[in-house]
Amino acid sequence: MQAYIFLIIFTLLIVKPTVNGLFLSRFGVEKLPYAFMLVAVMAGLVTTFYARIVRRIPLDRILNGTLALSVLSLLIFGLFLRFNILESLVLYVFFIWVAIFALLTTSQFWVLANIVFNAREAKRLFGYIGAGAIAGGILGGYFTSMLAQSMSSEFLPFWGALFLGLCIPLNLTIWKKFVDKRQSVFQQMKRTKGFGDHPFTLIKNNRHLSLLAAIVGISVMVAKLVDYQFGGIASELIPDQDELTAFFGFWLSTFSLISLIMQLFVTRRVVGTFGVGASLLFLPGSILIAVIALVLFPGILASAVLLKMSDSGLKQSVNKAAMELLILPIPANVKNQTKTFIDVFIDSLATGLSGLILILLVAGLDMSTNAINIMIMGLLAFWFYLIWQVKGEYLNSFRKKIDRSNNHESFSGFDLEKESVLKGLVNVLQKGSEYQKLTILEKINGFQKKGFYEPAGELLAHPSDNIKIAAIRHLYYYPKSDFLPEVESMTVHDNQEVQIAAFEYLVKHADGDRVEVMEKYLHQDDYHVRGAALVSLAKETRDNPELIKQFKLKNRIQGKLDLLPSIEDREEQSFRNGTALKTIGYANLPEFYPFVHEALKNWDKKLVREAITAAGNTLEPEFIPTLISFLEKPVFKAIARKALVNYGIGIVPALKRMINQGKLNLLEVRQVPSIVKEIESQQSVNFLFSLIDHEDFVVRHEALRGLNKLKVSFPQLRFPPRLVLKCIDEEVAAYKTGLSVLHSQKVKIEEFGEGTSSSEEARRGLHRLLEKRQQRTLERVFRLLGLIYPGKDIFIIYKGFRSSQSDLQTNAIEYLDNLLSPKLKKELIPLIESSISRESSQVRLWTLQLDLQEDFKCFQILLDGHDAKLKMAVLYLLQQLKDDRYDYMILEQTESKDPRVSDFAKKVMVSLG
Repeated sequence: MQAYIFLIIFTLLIVKPTVNGLFLSRFGVEKLPYAFMLVAVMAGLVTTFYARIVRRIPLDRILNGTLALSVLSLLIFGLFLRFNILESLVLYVFFIWVAIFALLTTSQFWVLANIVFNAREAKRLFGYIGAGAIAGGILGGYFTSMLAQSMSSEFLPFWGALFLGLCIPLNLTIWKKFVDKRQSVFQQMKRTKGFGDHPFTLIKNNRHLSLLAAIVGISVMVAKLVDYQFGGIASELIPDQDELTAFFGFWLSTFSLISLIMQLFVTRRVVGTFGVGASLLFLPGSILIAVIALVLFPGILASAVLLKMSDSGLKQSVNKAAMELLILPIPANVKNQTKTFIDVFIDSLATGLSGLILILLVAGLDMSTNAINIMIMGLLAFWFYLIWQVKGEYLNSFRKKIDRSNNHESFSGFDLEKESVLKGLVNVLQKGSEYQKLTILEKINGFQKKGFYEPAGELLAHPSDNIKIAAIRHLYYYPKSDFLPEVESMTVHDNQEVQIAAFEYLVKHADGDRVEVMEKYLHQDDYHVRGAALVSLAKETRDNPELIKQFKLKNRIQGKLDLLPSIEDREEQSFRNGTALKTIGYANLPEFYPFVHEALKNWDKKLVREAITAAGNTLEPEFIPTLISFLEKPVFKAIARKALVNYGIGIVPALKRMINQGKLNLLEVRQVPSIVKEIESQQSVNFLFSLIDHEDFVVRHEALRGLNKLKVSFPQLRFPPRLVLKCIDEEVAAYKTGLSVLHSQKVKIEEFGEGTSSSEEARRGLHRLLEKRQQRTLERVFRLLGLIYPGKDIFIIYKGFRSSQSDLQTNAIEYLDNLLSPKLKKELIPLIESSISRESSQVRLWTLQLDLQEDFKCFQILLDGHDAKLKMAVLYLLQQLKDDRYDYMILEQTESKDPRVSDFAKKVMVSLG
């Protein structure tokens, strides 16, 4: 992977100086704004097209196709430029192509990296992989500068094609070795969760993200104006295109080298000392100083170099580190969903806007370079304002995270305004409650910061096992191993989860040969220690065939399985079985899955629970039907649901497909919403909306409850108002129809008085069921309102409406009246007022312009509906009435798709002779 990103950036540093030199030599700096505008337009078209194909074509084919097409494009550009074919057009296309290539290939690389590496590997290795990008940036430019001095610039695209072509076999090898052979489709989808969802709504609805995107956009606009000034002065002073290409190549690599030096020796001190807010000021501040220098000393190459250096030197060092801290409070999946959008769309939009500004200033108003400097200063002023705003939002985001606790405890002991955020977080780790410490450890997990190291190490002595585990997992990512003795002592801890975390740490940090270190624990006398060591080994080596081979994991697991029948002590055998299942679940070794299948059939409930968890950890499709079958069993329902949720976003289309193909029975379908509501994805929202139209009442109700849960847990998801309003209209229509039937039956009951005949009892039973269904329909209306209005407000209103106190009911209706839109107000308020009215049935129906219905019409309405219980209640009433006018209705229900209804209808027909 490091070689892959090295080659991409190396190629970019060949083609970017080349196209800059050729373009400026051919057209001059005056045409650069038009190129910026074209980049924005084409990037928008490309990203729209790309978003469509990425949902339809496998990712490996997209990656290989992009690389192959890019190599072919470079060869064509080289040929056209070498033989002066359509030179002007080709240079514009080449300029646009390079800009899109830079954004698309790097974004694709990080998507691939997220698939190849699990979360732990990613946090540990992405820094080393990033070093490949830095090396490519440094060497690529110097290589270009050297070539440009010995050959014509038109030959350089061929060199770019050569180096980029090497990425194709690398990509094929990576995919074959680490994805095809090692991962199920669910693993791949789980690791790329969010990359296919549209992120615009996420950014729009999240002020923190909006400010972050705005800062990125402003920084790109400033960078493009800086590029214009840099390129303009350089092209004016260096007229020869080959010398200009060499100049760009040399300085682009030099800027990368300066950025690396800043990253190694300056960034940590600056960010650690000044905090996020002040660190973000360094980049615009340095550009401001350079712009002032350019105003004072115009037309001097050194001033232009200083301006570009101020942008490039700090952007990938101090500013990047501060931006990484800035996105810390944002959930990882939201970062995944928005990263590519910000990288590509926001970047391209800002590029286009900067081009428009330059066209207006230079071509339209014929202003000098000083006018551009003034525009840069204006943008820098807005940049400073955004930094001030985002700092407050950053603090607020962390405060919200910290303040929440299971005990609803207040959090007022730490003022993050008065000290740097880093110091404030350290203060929480030292003095906060258990929940607050866990929250911070979760947020900083994988984030290597010197200031967190010692406080996290001190938490190893905390009495809470959860704190110990979180602290070990945070310390895992640091290269240092100062706390090795403390962690090693936990390998004999009473809690197996603590033991497993400790062994995971040892595998990475133990002194000497880690195989020898683990061998010591794998042969301990205590089988508890041996078990924890084996489980941690399985977790650490998952998806890494080299480590699996190095630790001989397959042989170890097989040996443990072979020993199981000889264990006589039941407690030890139970523990060893559980350990074997955990190991197989984490190890990703399909040859041992038959053991899991057998355990799922065992009579021992504890063993079955372990097997269910293990099956969920495999993320293999073969276990899904069995796991779904456990949803019908109350004792296993919760753990089976958790195992299915662990499959991630991939389970949503799988469940939808199984329902459509009729592979799930009704009881299983009823459990589906409880799984989907835990998965943060727009797909979950769309799927649950589709289940609202299901013919089963329970499925519809559970789907709506699931949507409410998604809305509360993941407010950034989209709940289309148009779709919600359509559902409300349907519920209102159903409520009115039900109300008409309900009061018609009530009138019938009042006619007969308190009779005790079987038909009268059956009618009263139907009436009671109708009342419950009407209450549920109103509840669904309120739940739907909670998807488009503030959930807390709707809950308060519903609670007041359900109260037995008339004043609370009146206040609730008044509150709702002020909240709803005019259309909804007209539709819902009369209905709700009617539901709490104490008027007679006739008056209530008259108020809503409804009519009483004859029995024949009532029964037909209910039997044509989708509520199985209501249908069976009607059939029971018809059985008691013994009226042959209704026989055809009963006969029709014998053909019902719902076996409960059809079976009951057949019994009624038999009883009536």
